[in-house]
Amino acid sequence: MIALVLVLVVLVAAPPAAARLSPAGAQTWSVDRGTTAVLVEDHRAPLTEIRLMFPIGSWSAWVARAGRIDEAFALQLLDPGGALRARADRAGAVIGLSTDARMSVLSLGCRSEALDSVLALARDVLANRDIDRSEIGRRNIASDLEWSAAEKNPQSMMRTHVRRILFQPRDPRRTPYEKQEHVPGDVRRLISVRDTLVRSPGRVIGFAGDVTRAQAEAMARALLPPALDHPPAPTTPALPAPLPAGGRPRELTVKLARLTQTYLALTREAPALTDREYAAFLVADHVLGGHFYSRLYVALRHGQGDTYATGTLREGEPATGAYAAWTYSRSANAAPTEAKLRGVLQTLHDGGITEEERADAVGYLRGRRAFNVQSPGQVLDRILWEQARGLPAGYRDALVERAAALTLDEINDFVRSFYDPARFTLIRVETR
Repeated sequence: MIALVLVLVVLVAAPPAAARLSPAGAQTWSVDRGTTAVLVEDHRAPLTEIRLMFPIGSWSAWVARAGRIDEAFALQLLDPGGALRARADRAGAVIGLSTDARMSVLSLGCRSEALDSVLALARDVLANRDIDRSEIGRRNIASDLEWSAAEKNPQSMMRTHVRRILFQPRDPRRTPYEKQEHVPGDVRRLISVRDTLVRSPGRVIGFAGDVTRAQAEAMARALLPPALDHPPAPTTPALPAPLPAGGRPRELTVKLARLTQTYLALTREAPALTDREYAAFLVADHVLGGHFYSRLYVALRHGQGDTYATGTLREGEPATGAYAAWTYSRSANAAPTEAKLRGVLQTLHDGGITEEERADAVGYLRGRRAFNVQSPGQVLDRILWEQARGLPAGYRDALVERAAALTLDEINDFVRSFYDPARFTLIRVETR
């Protein structure tokens, strides 16, 4: 009994993880002229996570010349005999290779005792010159099948047409929602793309968990090949301007075969994460469609059961993005549902949000931050995401405080400007 009481006292007295882990507590230093290191130290568990971040993603201007850099990066793990994956299995390591809009990341996780073998694996993956050619063919076939399925999926087509209305055909903000180009079968070309990506300056080596600063410094020095003198393309992507609002249709109907439901979206461009009004946008969007008792849910689900799901499509990049309020309903009920969807937007525009809604939204935005700092790896990932976008560490957390500082009048000024129904296009996906 005494032992149990002591354990409970320790648990109560221990500071919560969120108080101990934060981007502000990370250590950073220079490894070489093209590489920095980040450490989020936490010795509560014998686990270590490593991130190798390269500041080139699918939005890079280099993609036009290099092609599928995402696949060139991911395929380096797939040697024909599967030796690299077998080594990861023996070490009990989790390994992943991913590319988003602004960065490509090799991520590793393992028990601390396996760290040496996992670091050797990372070096060998980045130096692998033997890619499984059959995997290239499988990925191209899978890509074709996925697009064929997407063309028959009303929700996928709704999202695709949102981007088609807003962005030019070769705009990288639109590309992920279109049919993907095939991965080239030239392995040497893929290797060359990978080598350039891995050596691009601006890269970051990240450590999180059961690692000391001295250990991290020693590991970082031998982990990557020398950096290039210059990146293959500017780090900040030069995105084309969105399609002009004046040239967009007021309505667009997309016909698909054998649908029993109609999908609806009211869409327009959204502010960039770095725009002054984005803080107000966070609050207003949450009120409109960000939770189960948002205005869209109350009007379209809780009222007369017009739909099972509704919400908003919102993006958070330092560039103009896509935005939409969407829902769906059985086809016989499409007209009343469309009227309600338009009505919710009109009411928001005309009357703004209430003080209670503002306070609830701010409470949600502040409270959810605790879920982003539950592990050192989460904190590291947030730091790398922001660094790849030229943002200071903790930018998104500070954005929440900017939103909390806004008055109700300031938020409603934004609502009256942004949520003008005349600025939105209705997309309707219905049966042929």
